[in-house]
Amino acid sequence: MSARQLHRWLGLWLGIYLLLVSLSGALLLYKNPLLRIQYPELREIELVTDISIWGPLVNQLQADPRFRYIKLPEAEAPWLEAVTHSDDRHYYDHQANLRLIRAAHSDLIGWLYDFHLHLLTGKDGRLVMGYLGLGVLVMFVAGLVQWWPRHFRRQLWRLPSPKADLRTLRQWHTSIASLSSPLQLLALLTALALIFSAQVRPLLSWLLNDPPTVAQSVTVTPQPLAVTDWQAALNSAVDYWPQMEFRLLSLRSDESDAISLRAKSINEWHPNGRSRLMLEADGQRVIAAQLADDFGTGQRFYNLMYPLHMAAVGGESYRLVLLVAGLIPLPLFVTGLWYYLLCRRRKNGN
Repeated sequence: MSARQLHRWLGLWLGIYLLLVSLSGALLLYKNPLLRIQYPELREIELVTDISIWGPLVNQLQADPRFRYIKLPEAEAPWLEAVTHSDDRHYYDHQANLRLIRAAHSDLIGWLYDFHLHLLTGKDGRLVMGYLGLGVLVMFVAGLVQWWPRHFRRQLWRLPSPKADLRTLRQWHTSIASLSSPLQLLALLTALALIFSAQVRPLLSWLLNDPPTVAQSVTVTPQPLAVTDWQAALNSAVDYWPQMEFRLLSLRSDESDAISLRAKSINEWHPNGRSRLMLEADGQRVIAAQLADDFGTGQRFYNLMYPLHMAAVGGESYRLVLLVAGLIPLPLFVTGLWYYLLCRRRKNGN
């Protein structure tokens, strides 16, 4: 099978999938602004950077077995977001007042998020997306191989006046695809790296010669859930890592669980950070600390995949660039399908 045939048939089979995943990802780049537009309750919330004020509320949420983890406020999302085991989301303002409860799949953003991550099929859908993504990668490479010229010149990207003929449709399709290929490959390769993290992480560590990972020996003293003191834990965390931005709190669900916090250093791009701090249930003693800045080169490189994929770095300019990348599959799909249908009509007419 030639590169042209491979590109054509993969495009016909995977074009709709790529289009829907790309458009949903483009919209999710603006998830927090869209939430504020849809829900007036999330407007006019002040950003609080002192995490110690959340102690009483987090203790209250810890006592409720429905809750799984908490996302602390940030500049674009100044609310505290508490997530349950059923993925319902509770939003609190700067005075710890409950502003909104978003049930799972209760709005378009929820459906888009689940579709973009799992194809609406749970955890198994993520792996399916990985295999479909590999097919899309083959389609991209086959298209580039088919298009690749012997000599590059400006005329290759000169767009003709819009006409519904084969030559014009082909030139529009190849020009848009070749010009946008770096962006398309960036979005696709970072997505594949996240889906196949179990394979990509060790590969990058091997390629970039990371030192052997030594697992920390963590001894947790089992304590009843009722003795959990998040107020003390938050105070201890700030004292231990005063320069870090704490992002996620994992609530204890078992007596053998430690208090666990995720934090972001000033050198990290990852919006939630990859540094982890663990404390005893009473919040008084740190039992483990893993600083992302100490990771090997391969692991630090892998940790760039998520922020690059969802525009957590680069400001508004980079987010607009990724927005364009998410919209480009639409004209590619339309011109490609139109070209295929015209070819079939000409073939049948002859």
